[in-house]
Amino acid sequence: MAPLYLFYNGPYSNAFCSGRFSFYGVTGTPTVKMDGFTVSSTPSSYPGSVNNRLAVPSHVDFDINIVGNASGGIGYYSITAEQDLGVSGQIKVWSVIIQDDFIASGAGWGGYSGMEMRWMPVAWPLGTQGQVVTFSGPYPQTVHLMGNYTLDPSQHIFDNLNVVTFVQLGTGTREVLNANYMDLPDTAAGIYEDHTLPVGGSAFLHVGPNPSSGTFSVTSVVPDGQTGTVSVFDLSGRTVQSFSGGGVSNAVIEETGLYFVRLVTSGGVVVNRQIAVVR
Repeated sequence: MAPLYLFYNGPYSNAFCSGRFSFYGVTGTPTVKMDGFTVSSTPSSYPGSVNNRLAVPSHVDFDINIVGNASGGIGYYSITAEQDLGVSGQIKVWSVIIQDDFIASGAGWGGYSGMEMRWMPVAWPLGTQGQVVTFSGPYPQTVHLMGNYTLDPSQHIFDNLNVVTFVQLGTGTREVLNANYMDLPDTAAGIYEDHTLPVGGSAFLHVGPNPSSGTFSVTSVVPDGQTGTVSVFDLSGRTVQSFSGGGVSNAVIEETGLYFVRLVTSGGVVVNRQIAVVR
């Protein structure tokens, strides 16, 4: 489950809320959507709706990496279709950073004033309208997305931030093909207990498209003050490409097969990815 709480108006209504309301065509509240379908707003009905949706198999998988700190960063998304999804029309990916344990305060909150709020949207790496993805095979097929986001350390408590991501139909029922709920990683750079920002970052490695026809990009991030090397190996361990870490580089592989991409930082961190070259 990937819960999300949207306000139609009031202090916490924002562009992302408006985008989601418009996407669903919702004009009244409260409206409860379960996996894209409207259900009763009575909480006692939720377990049955959840069980019904859990019985529907999913053939979409996620790999989500967030690189940044308490002021913002970049989200990298790899969305994999394990097989032909058998759907017509648009498929969209939505992602939002949400905050828990927010205490509503002020007249603008009406009956919510003084209550502890959860699942409140504060930043949206893939924009207020989501992003369209296309799967055409061969399967399994992975597509890659990325987007920037900003945070306000004076308002957003880093330890209370999570990331919600949906892959869903862009038309019709707006059925959710899969959803992901995860903590906003604090391995990048969070806020210390004294509310200061730490210096540094995390090592990160992203390759795509995957599978590739032989030309693909390698995005690598190294912690502040460090250097790194990116190497591409074949199954025999032979290095076929190598370049400096920290940035985006293009790799060209002539022979089909499975390859390994490795980032090694001067601080001793090793990050591995693999990529298939097909023609």
